[in-house]
Amino acid sequence: MMAEYYFSRIEKQYYDSIMQYRNEMLESNSTFDGCSSLDKYEDIEKWHLNCNLFESVYTLPPGYSLGFEYLYLCDDEVVGMINMRPDALNHPYLKQFGGHIGYSIKPSKRQTGIGTKMLKEFLPICKDIYKLDKILITCLEENIGSKKIIINNGGIFESSVLYNPTDKKLERYWIKL
Repeated sequence: MMAEYYFSRIEKQYYDSIMQYRNEMLESNSTFDGCSSLDKYEDIEKWHLNCNLFESVYTLPPGYSLGFEYLYLCDDEVVGMINMRPDALNHPYLKQFGGHIGYSIKPSKRQTGIGTKMLKEFLPICKDIYKLDKILITCLEENIGSKKIIINNGGIFESSVLYNPTDKKLERYWIKL
């Protein structure tokens, strides 16, 4: 039987799988890009409630941009996460460094093509739900895996910028939808 991949918003039925995702990311010392600060929450329900704050201008913490968290699942196992920030170009930090999408792949699922598949399947959501005609995605210059995911999905390199917190170069790519 073929594995079934699909997106879901955060739901209680996935809390255990989200916790497994979190633990694997911590054990591998991964960055939590696109995970809405999941690394800071031992209680998945509290993380979920925090994510909900970013989905409305009425509950959005000051200085932040709207963000919508998506789980990428394979047969009910969380294998990736995407944070969609539709107003990124109106936010000074995201416009320069973060872009419209942040994402991560569960470490045990990397280098399997899941990241490329996940982003490819998310692009129609960007167009159809968020009404975007192009998206900005960034990655550290040294993150070859992320760079391949972006390029495999039509990413066109725009520029490199110095990312001050790490003193590393961040590459900016555009994908036309």
